[in-house]
Amino acid sequence: MNPLVRSFVHPLFRPFLLLSPLAAALPAQEPPSVEVPAAPNASCPIMGKKVSLPLFVDTELGRIWVCCKPCFKKVLADVPKAHQTAYPVVTEVKNTTCPVSGEPIGKDAVVVTLQANRFSVCCSGCVDVAKKDAQAVLAKIGEPKLVDLGNDVCPVRGTPTAPNAFVVVDGQVVRLADAKAVDEVKKDPAAALAKAKKLAAEQPAKPKHVHQPAPAKEEPKAEPKLEAKDGAKATEGAK
Repeated sequence: MNPLVRSFVHPLFRPFLLLSPLAAALPAQEPPSVEVPAAPNASCPIMGKKVSLPLFVDTELGRIWVCCKPCFKKVLADVPKAHQTAYPVVTEVKNTTCPVSGEPIGKDAVVVTLQANRFSVCCSGCVDVAKKDAQAVLAKIGEPKLVDLGNDVCPVRGTPTAPNAFVVVDGQVVRLADAKAVDEVKKDPAAALAKAKKLAAEQPAKPKHVHQPAPAKEEPKAEPKLEAKDGAKATEGAK
């Protein structure tokens, strides 16, 4: 109820206000927005047909949607080729904040390609996490203002959350135990959001992120030189 209206109504009569014309005139509160951002490839990279949204393969290059289940193995048999066919155009994203750690992009940055986006994470330690949690990471790349609650326990199941299982409620990323929990969140998004915030506040503080520099590249080993013995000329492949 509008606080301004409540201040002029005696507490004994406030319950009856809901039945009055004045209550009907008050603006209704908009329900929280609920969505699961996704940017699927339009055509199956194996058959060239329109994809079926429930059918996809999660790979090191992101999620690839297909038209039928037999295409799963064919995608995994050659992921780079399937990715190039599914996402022929890859956009360079100049992000300044790491979508995994939330840290600024600095000297230890590593470039990652997921689906139709190429972006940076703050260090090599974030690469594997970005690949495993690709859908949530891409959601944050697409909308940097999203706030990730980072709750470790699902507000629907009461069990640990899983990578790639999430829903965005009013611009906040709520982590879930599985994708099917999204349907439960839609029934009462405000309650799910409130519980997720409570769970996140109650969980132990996560350790501060420590940057992991990219591993040094190994210098190519020099080919051993053949030396002549007993005055004979050494040649490669000599028998």
